[in-house]
Amino acid sequence: METQTPPPDDAAPQPTPVEPPAPAGDVADAVDEAVLAATAAKSAVALPAAPTMKVHRADGTSVTAPAPTPLAGSAGGGGGGGRPSMNLYSSEPAKRRRRWPWLVGGIGALVVVVALGVAGYGYWYVQDTVTAMTHTSNKKQQEAQDGLAIATANQPITALIIGEDHRPGESVSRSDTMMLVRLDPRTKSISMLSFPRDLVVNVPGYGRRPINEAYEIGEEPLALATVKQLTGVQINYLIPVDFKAFTRIVATFGGVWLPIDRRYYNDNDGTAAHNYMSINLQPGYQLVRGTDALAFARFRHMDSDLIRMARQQTFVREFKKRVDHWGLAERLIELISILRDNIKILGSNKKPADAKTLLEYGQLLASIPRGNVQQVRLDDISSSQQYPGKLEATPQAVQTVVDEFLNPDTSSANAIASRDIAKDPKATVKKPTYDPAKFGVEVRNGNGTPAAAADASWQLVENGWKMAHSAGDSMTQYLHTTVYYDGSVVGAKDAATAIGESFGTDTDVASLDAAAKAEVQQNGVNVKDPIVVVIGKTYTGDLAPPKVAVLPPKEEAQINRDPTRDIVMWRQAQRKAGFPLWMPTVVYAGAETRDPQFSSQPPYRVYKTDGHKAVYVTYAADAYDQVFGVQAMHWDNPPILDGPSATRAYKGRTLLLYFNGASLQRVAWKEDGNSYWLENSLTGRIPNSAMIAMAKSFKLVTR
Repeated sequence: METQTPPPDDAAPQPTPVEPPAPAGDVADAVDEAVLAATAAKSAVALPAAPTMKVHRADGTSVTAPAPTPLAGSAGGGGGGGRPSMNLYSSEPAKRRRRWPWLVGGIGALVVVVALGVAGYGYWYVQDTVTAMTHTSNKKQQEAQDGLAIATANQPITALIIGEDHRPGESVSRSDTMMLVRLDPRTKSISMLSFPRDLVVNVPGYGRRPINEAYEIGEEPLALATVKQLTGVQINYLIPVDFKAFTRIVATFGGVWLPIDRRYYNDNDGTAAHNYMSINLQPGYQLVRGTDALAFARFRHMDSDLIRMARQQTFVREFKKRVDHWGLAERLIELISILRDNIKILGSNKKPADAKTLLEYGQLLASIPRGNVQQVRLDDISSSQQYPGKLEATPQAVQTVVDEFLNPDTSSANAIASRDIAKDPKATVKKPTYDPAKFGVEVRNGNGTPAAAADASWQLVENGWKMAHSAGDSMTQYLHTTVYYDGSVVGAKDAATAIGESFGTDTDVASLDAAAKAEVQQNGVNVKDPIVVVIGKTYTGDLAPPKVAVLPPKEEAQINRDPTRDIVMWRQAQRKAGFPLWMPTVVYAGAETRDPQFSSQPPYRVYKTDGHKAVYVTYAADAYDQVFGVQAMHWDNPPILDGPSATRAYKGRTLLLYFNGASLQRVAWKEDGNSYWLENSLTGRIPNSAMIAMAKSFKLVTR
């Protein structure tokens, strides 16, 4: 039912926010380079000495020795421990020197002096900025930091993002958003898990209540404790986000390119029916500015909390692409300065994040493939009996979604594409050289932590290495976990490599030669298996899951075939657009060509966004949960099509496939400088079979 009559298509364009000036290019670049150099120098400090430490070098050699102790005054810049100055004399007669090399040398020296000055300023600036971002004077936030786990290098980190909704005239803030974000350097993946704010959970000390009340009652400490108890996940960082800051950040980046699935409209005229955030967004892929981006992420008054969460996750995914295009890898320092006054990144009080850590996280974010960003949602919910209008989820449903969050599926896309569309001609099928269930693996403790070997061996068993077992301690302490393999056993090297990947990127894989065997047998327990894992100090008790594709069962597509459906509409749209369009001749069963809320408006939209001609057609099989669309753009490289999960050739087209785990979110192709794609609903409700059937059916619109 239509509650308001919106203005016509593209009426009253929104004003463009004024963007704050960015730092001057030369200075920003100099600061970037200087700070990265200072950071690298800082990271070169020697590790604390241990009785003995096994350290593997980059060239494959290893040493067992105490860590070196830096000499006093050995660093540059003065001190008492350097060499005395030396005078050099020459017996050759003086030669006439040309002035231009001296001039160039003098200028070079001046540049070096200036660069050193900039480096000092740059390092101070970044440290000061990071201090502003990672420290808080808010007592409740400081209290929450006591409940955060210390982040460990080269291991996954999890952050809890809390969107704080403080309304004028109200003394109590609400939690509008609670989202867990996990960054895993081992699998190069990002996963996101959101909770409906109306989900009834156990709030520590207060019984069962809607989860957003945890923040209303006890702010960040109670919200953090509630999420930890609900999920069992260790959380390393807390990121409180104020919605004004959200708008400023989006404005700084010039907006975000977003796929708007349908019309969003509300004119807040002060009446009870419309007393929520104003919004006026037309459907279609477009550049969305600050206030509109916030309204899109928060809108929930004509649909459900689950769809609102899907919009927020969509925003985060597409915002990462915006930052990538903006140049995250090259402009980390500038990015940090933008965030300085707009966001807090709060770590454990025992070890707050420093500049080096944030720079490393930023570089890791930039390196993660866009197809490895997975949205996880709690879908198996029901109405609450205790709280009418609220939601409930069983412990089993929560555990299932937490497992998906901790182990994002980044492997099934190609397998599904090969099964349901076409084989990948470039793929080479490598016959397995080992069976993990039948491969002997012994685990030894090389870090001095009680039960570390037993814990790691049990996790290996859960990962499929059924014969893994603890074999006692190593007499030599290891910094990095090392996986030794017997090269005389077929498949041992491949198996060791797979095990090493599960322990993390800093794991060493080495041959179990005579010297290595003698070393690991120092505790009197002889090596009996072809693989020996020695646990190092960087082991945190968390192994990555094995890379196994998860294939959902193939199902019959529920579709309606009609080659002439909507042909008149498509021809009209093509004439207005001025470039060729493709239309589906197969549509998901029950879907109508319409906007679910504003059916009086045309289901197609011809428009321009940032200079690009575009057409979007809205389909709806359900008023809220099964709204999908067809997008065409006179643009050969829209950001949303970066980084497909898989590609397949089909009848002269190269189909670009974008998966969220095992769910197909988008199918696209390009032709003659134009881009076309079929977009699933925000919650991915259109089954893979129907998405693939529709994508295969597209034909050029005839005149």
